[in-house]
Amino acid sequence: MRICFCWVLLLAVFSSLSVSANPADALALQQRLIEVFEQNKKAIVRVKAAYPGPEKDGKKQVMLRVGTGFFISKEGHVLVSASRAAGAERVWVEYQGKSYATEPVGHDRLTNISALKVLEPPSDFSIIAIDTSIERPPLGSIAVAIACPLDFDPSPSMGIFTGAEKKLGNKIFPTEYYRTSISVEAGQGGCPILDINGRFIGMTVASVPDLDASYCLPAPALARVRDDLLFSGHVIHSWMGFEVKSRLNLDDSHAVTLSSVVEGAPAAEAGLLAGDQLLSIGGREIRTVEDVPGAIFFTRANQFASIKVRRGEEDLELSLKTLPRPEKDIVITSVDASAASNDALVEAEN
Repeated sequence: MRICFCWVLLLAVFSSLSVSANPADALALQQRLIEVFEQNKKAIVRVKAAYPGPEKDGKKQVMLRVGTGFFISKEGHVLVSASRAAGAERVWVEYQGKSYATEPVGHDRLTNISALKVLEPPSDFSIIAIDTSIERPPLGSIAVAIACPLDFDPSPSMGIFTGAEKKLGNKIFPTEYYRTSISVEAGQGGCPILDINGRFIGMTVASVPDLDASYCLPAPALARVRDDLLFSGHVIHSWMGFEVKSRLNLDDSHAVTLSSVVEGAPAAEAGLLAGDQLLSIGGREIRTVEDVPGAIFFTRANQFASIKVRRGEEDLELSLKTLPRPEKDIVITSVDASAASNDALVEAEN
């Protein structure tokens, strides 16, 4: 099924070329894919994590989880899935056939991202730069993943960008995720996704087995998580202290309004009231309820954020000082029964 899909995809790419397309066009696309892989393959590592398992015959069992990661700094920092590192007894990476010990830098279960430090990095690795200025790729554009499936060396796979979403069913993501037609089964979770020009687009954080697809955390959101993990070892998600609901206007448009404001919370201190219509948070426009978590995601705890609301006929702009979000049990829930072979969906609690 997967091989068939790839052939269909290639035929679609070739047929989308100009009428004067010739074999040289196909060779040019092939060469570009080869170049993207060659330029980035030395940044890719296999991640292995040992977790305590149930006892059997009085002996402690060890569960092994395998994924993919990639270098992001010359000091040996690696980004991997939190479902492959958080809570593990030991995590190591494999690079060009050799094993390297790591130490944890920090984990963020909300976005399923962990940062590791390779204690004695190899001498010839490269890094993948995270450019936050890269815009959302157009739907249908080519996506390239480089991962370590099973026990194989880093390998490229190609797909297309198929969506940009803020929720899946009743699960609201902490920020917008990109969906691609690239599967990340069998140790490929945590791999980087690049465009046809070799620019980093995002890191896979969730598998969608029913679609043979995956979600990746876009570069701007990943950079926000990376910076916090490298600086403090954890991500401090901000909190404003209000709940929202969607309201249908008379013109059939939807508005996002505050359904309640927590007494003594930053929102209340800033003067926000239940019934206010949210227009923007930190300069990010609010059109649907799903826009709210993403806008809050990019605000920093203990810093001021601009909040625009409509109260009656008047538009107001208020300044709100956020606080660290109260502790909640953020868990990673597997999308199917096989946690060893599939990545995980992050359950967002806002």
